[in-house]
Amino acid sequence: MAGMDPLKETALREFGIPYLFPWQRLVIANILDAVDAEQRLRAGKISPDDPDGEVFDEDGVHRGRQIVLLPTGAGKSLCFQLPALHLAGPTLVIYPLLALMGDQLRRLYGTAVDPAIFRGGQTPAERDAQFRRLEGTDGKQPARLIIANPEILSAGSNVLSRISARKVSHIAIDEAHCVSEWGDSFRPAYLELGTIINTIQAPAVTAFTATASPPVLSRIADVLFSGAAHLVRGDSDRPNIRYRVRHCRAKYPALAMEASTRNRPMVVFCATRGGTERTARYLREVLRDTDIRFYHAGLLREEKADVESWFHGHERAILCTTCAWGMGVDKKNVRTVIHRDAPPTAEAYIQEAGRGGRDGSDAEAVLLWSPEDRARIERKPEREKNRALVLARFAESVTCRREVLLEALGDPKAGADAPEGERIACSGCDVCDGTARNVPGDAELVHSWIARNPRCYTPRQAATRLTEAGNRYARELYGKNIWNNSDFTDCIREMEKAGELARSQFFPCRGRLMVPGGTILPRLQALPGLLRRFLQRVSVLLYF
Repeated sequence: MAGMDPLKETALREFGIPYLFPWQRLVIANILDAVDAEQRLRAGKISPDDPDGEVFDEDGVHRGRQIVLLPTGAGKSLCFQLPALHLAGPTLVIYPLLALMGDQLRRLYGTAVDPAIFRGGQTPAERDAQFRRLEGTDGKQPARLIIANPEILSAGSNVLSRISARKVSHIAIDEAHCVSEWGDSFRPAYLELGTIINTIQAPAVTAFTATASPPVLSRIADVLFSGAAHLVRGDSDRPNIRYRVRHCRAKYPALAMEASTRNRPMVVFCATRGGTERTARYLREVLRDTDIRFYHAGLLREEKADVESWFHGHERAILCTTCAWGMGVDKKNVRTVIHRDAPPTAEAYIQEAGRGGRDGSDAEAVLLWSPEDRARIERKPEREKNRALVLARFAESVTCRREVLLEALGDPKAGADAPEGERIACSGCDVCDGTARNVPGDAELVHSWIARNPRCYTPRQAATRLTEAGNRYARELYGKNIWNNSDFTDCIREMEKAGELARSQFFPCRGRLMVPGGTILPRLQALPGLLRRFLQRVSVLLYF
């Protein structure tokens, strides 16, 4: 190991990582330089007004107050774990989710970091054990890393005062886009992070995220750094992820088709807790497979730990989950990520799709998109709608889907303003490879079948016939039935609302489905009554 620099030596010894990427070097250098400058300032070796530029960027912003924007799987965690072993004081890492905290504990088990963790729901005995771990009164060295969530650090809490007493060197806020996405709604503790930072007075503070558009970056800077932050940005693109969109009206059959043909391990994201349970139950039944489980924030801690352990050790697992699992949790070999439900923003989609392919191998991200998803966005308040429309543009795009996402993140190499010759080339999306179909396949099936059988079936009869025909085809292609009668019933109802199907108003076909327009019977309605009735009778006789 002779000649190896200290950071690289520590990375190899403690984490088994032989190489540091340039952006990791840069982020870690900013942290170490900021802490070193603070120590020299306290020792009187430099003046508070010293303009030597050691810790200030070209815009005069302190590099120890940084937002780090790197793609998922780029090694952000190492940017705070590694310097934690080289700093005099501990590193406080603030996480948004219990699943993410548990994942970090699992990954750090057996390393020299040996963290303390503080979260809601701990018993007095558990909390006391973590205080002993924090302060090193448990027979070990004091914790180098402290893991906590924003709520447990609320102003005036005993946890915050005990942590402050340890003279924290570095505060890391992971998944910092939650400051913008959650702080203004259901996690107000995120808006207190600026106060928490000022209370602890750490020399270095770093906000990490994989997905943040310019407005989100601005909001993070306002809340955490009073508006001025040094930005470290890596390439936002994950070239090993192939983006695909499946347009449909009935989500469950579309999901079954995707899950039958895509590689595992697989993650299926759903919007609600109940949705994860129903989806897991549906897939187990349809696929006749027991390697399918669900995960959400409503599970007991022991249940969560059991599911996490099962999924991390399983090569053929399908996990149906809410965003409670997705953020930052590291199972490196996820091969497919399917969104049954569209997330609220492009940032959330990139974050969750980025759970795939963290080992660098190819992975697929599939979004199921229905007309109702677009309608739901249109009903949102204006501010939320503007952000959500980016995902609609992604789903409905006739140009590169990857570029839509990267442009939304403000990537300088994406969009019409990208420098000539520097635009990011798509490494895989269904638009660019010519396989995209931006129309609901199930609606096309219903439309063509009704067009061939006009005024023959009521909606209930049509749903029954279509279910039988659809499952005959599914058995040939996938070896299983995937359609329920309710899938086509709902599809027909939505198509009627959209004016894509209509019901005949004429006896003896009254109430039976037809494709509106272009046929003789609808045009009869505009004729005078006596002539209309005569032609109606003639046309019906001719039809039969």
